[in-house]
Amino acid sequence: MDPIAQMFTNILNAKNADQKKLTVQFSKLKMGILSILKEHGYVDDFKENKIDKFTYIEIKLRDINKLNGIRRISRPGRRYYATSSRIPLLKGSRGIIIISTSQGLMNGEDARKKGLGGEVIAEVN
Repeated sequence: MDPIAQMFTNILNAKNADQKKLTVQFSKLKMGILSILKEHGYVDDFKENKIDKFTYIEIKLRDINKLNGIRRISRPGRRYYATSSRIPLLKGSRGIIIISTSQGLMNGEDARKKGLGGEVIAEVN
């Protein structure tokens, strides 16, 4: 299964169950995605935890969570790449697009301003 989609599912399930914390397995891509979610106020905090020889990410959700949904756009079986002019726009300007560019992970608006394209990871609203 796709580890990024699994993280998104875990976050939404924890939100729906009114849990404040959850843990997911560590990866640099997940840390980058979580830093964008924290920057835009979807996640309160996250930190790296090492238990025995395994590394996990502990995610702390916000008390008043504005996270309504996360949709994985580029999947392992069907990658989706977009140029800067083809980065998807969200209706009503609510939410963000997470995109992996040659300069690292960033939201779609920043990528458009810098004229960068890349792999469209997810849509968060």
